[in-house]
Amino acid sequence: MGELTIQNVVGGGQIGTEIDLYSIAKVEFEPFNTQYEPESFPGVVFRSDNLEPTIILHRSGKSNIAGGKSTSETKEAFDIFCSSITNETGLEIHPELEIRYFVTTGDLEREIDLSAAVLALGIDETEYEPEQFPGLFYRPDEQDWFSILFATGSIIIDGVPDIGLLEEAYRNIDNTLSEQSI
Repeated sequence: MGELTIQNVVGGGQIGTEIDLYSIAKVEFEPFNTQYEPESFPGVVFRSDNLEPTIILHRSGKSNIAGGKSTSETKEAFDIFCSSITNETGLEIHPELEIRYFVTTGDLEREIDLSAAVLALGIDETEYEPEQFPGLFYRPDEQDWFSILFATGSIIIDGVPDIGLLEEAYRNIDNTLSEQSI
C-alpha cells in the first residue's frame, strides 16, 4: 500500500463581520487578485500567483478556502488573506479557520477487480457502473466521506476531516480488499 498524497485541503472561515462586497472588490489586496461578478456568483474570489489556495468571501463574512496541499499552506493563505483585509480596509476582524476535509490520492499497489470489490466492500455501500465511469464509488454507512477505486489500484478519498481518520480509512479499504484476495 502506497502513501496517500494530499491533493486539496478544504476549509471554511469567518472574519467576524459583514462585508460590503462591492467595496471589497474595488480594493487591491496584495498578493491577491479579486474577481466579483454578483450576477453570476454571490462572493468575491481571491486568487494569488504565489499561494495555491483560493478563497471565496461572502457578504456575511464567511469564507471558503480550497486548493492547498497541506493544512499549514491553507492556514498561511488564510492568515495572509486576513492580514490583507485588515491592512487594506482598516476593518477590525476576528478570523477563525476550520479545516473541513481533505481530498487525497493513493495507490494500493496492485490491480483491483472492481466487480469483486463491490462484494467485499458491500453492495449497499458501493456504486459501480463500468459502462458509465471506470471507477467504483465507495460510501461507507454513517460516514461523510467517500472513495473512488480504479482497476489500476489508484484510489481517491474525499471528505475525511482528519488525517488520522483518513489514514485509517485507507488502511481499512486496503485490508478489506486484501482479506478477500482482491
